[in-house]
Amino acid sequence: MELIRLTDRNSQYFKRAFELYKSAFPNWKTNEFVFLEHFTTCQEIRGKGFGKKALDLLKEKNKTILLEIEPPDDEITKRRYGFYKRNNFLMNPYYHIQAKYHLGDADLELKILSYPQVLTKQEYLSFYEYMTREIGIQPNSATEIKIRKFQEGDDLDQIAKLIYLTDPYIYPNWFDSLKDGQKVLREMINLPTLYNKENITIAQASDGVIAGIVVSKQAPFVENIEDIYLAFERAGIKADKRTQEVFDAYYAKMGTSEDGYYLANIAVDEKYRNRGIACALTEYVMKDKDYCTLECVVANIGAWRIYQRLGFEIAYEYPGVHDIPCYKMIYRKKEG
Repeated sequence: MELIRLTDRNSQYFKRAFELYKSAFPNWKTNEFVFLEHFTTCQEIRGKGFGKKALDLLKEKNKTILLEIEPPDDEITKRRYGFYKRNNFLMNPYYHIQAKYHLGDADLELKILSYPQVLTKQEYLSFYEYMTREIGIQPNSATEIKIRKFQEGDDLDQIAKLIYLTDPYIYPNWFDSLKDGQKVLREMINLPTLYNKENITIAQASDGVIAGIVVSKQAPFVENIEDIYLAFERAGIKADKRTQEVFDAYYAKMGTSEDGYYLANIAVDEKYRNRGIACALTEYVMKDKDYCTLECVVANIGAWRIYQRLGFEIAYEYPGVHDIPCYKMIYRKKEG
């Protein structure tokens, strides 16, 4: 594996990387406020009032403006806070934590600034909920989506694509392209692997498109690397050392007796997100189950917040594939 820093939009990897970024981070839109996620000006024009002019343009939207800053306790952070304070932003008193991105990092406390007034407690809780959930979840997805088990004739390319998109760390580093990944994963659906059709649950939209999938299975089970190599062979793709590395770090560790009913992959097509489909799929496969487990990347706050609302609890944190911090989450059916 090679790490490459993208410095040019014309890089051969830029389009692929940007599509991956869009799939992982939703476009934040709301009628209640403007959230200023990143704000800076070019170094050569700093100190000339352009930052203030940009904020003034935002203020013309007549919405509450919110942003996060580090606590002002050194020269740089005090200077940053001073800039927003001069532009009439107010410090909020609420304890606010940003999710960590690296295993072993301490929780990062940030301060919330708002304009033109301090948030009420309920406004802050609404903002925090917005920040930590899948944007725009609606409870009425059942009117648009049919949840069912895999059926012969289902679009295997679409299912393979959705499996690929479930993990932005494993699959892009395993395969040279989405197309190669689709070919191999499609063959794994027809072999006795975790992705076998018997383990796939479908969310079908009213237009017939497969909008989302869950791969889930009762543990314990064992994955055989020979089946994965066979999938590569049938797909006409040459397997290299990455396959053994992914198997050892990922597949070989799945399906222990402690996993109960295991939810391995959950994905929703980008065109159908924000409709509650992920929740509907998860609830469907959890029905009548007493004990379920899954894994979730710590930085994917929206996802694990959804699982918490469905009754999952964080059991522990561990270094996942490529040392990405992950949570092991467990659901236990409550008595009564």
